[in-house]
Amino acid sequence: MVVIGSDMMMAAVARARSTSLAPHLKPGVKMFASINSPMQCMMKEICAQCVQTHVNPETGEQTLVFSCFNQDQPLEQVNFNLLNSRLRQNSTVEKLTSQWIDRCLVQMGARAKSVTVPSEESESDYLAWG
Repeated sequence: MVVIGSDMMMAAVARARSTSLAPHLKPGVKMFASINSPMQCMMKEICAQCVQTHVNPETGEQTLVFSCFNQDQPLEQVNFNLLNSRLRQNSTVEKLTSQWIDRCLVQMGARAKSVTVPSEESESDYLAWG
C-alpha cells in the first residue's frame, strides 16, 4: 500500500496502522509513504535538501536517505517530525511563488482577483493550497 498526502496525514496513517487500521489490514502488508522531495537540484543525492532519516522500528538505528532518489519509503521507518521540519523550509518560497503566479494571472486577465495567502500554516491551509 502506498500512502500519498501531506506529511501529517501520512504520520496519522502510520500511527493508525497499529491501532484503528490494524483489524482491516492483513498481517505483513507492506506500506510505503510517498515522501515529498524538493526538486531544486534534480541531481540525485547532490544537494542534500531532501535528506530524510529512517528509524529501524526494531533496533532504533537511524540511517540517512536521500528522498530525491527514492520517494517511496517504508512507512514504519520514516521520521515524520524531521520530514515536517524539512518541508517547512520551503514554506516561504512556496507562498511567494504562489503570490507571484496569482499576480501574473490577474495582470493577464486570467483571474479576476488575487487570492489571499493564509496567515498561518495549518493542515487546512495546506489542503486548500495543495
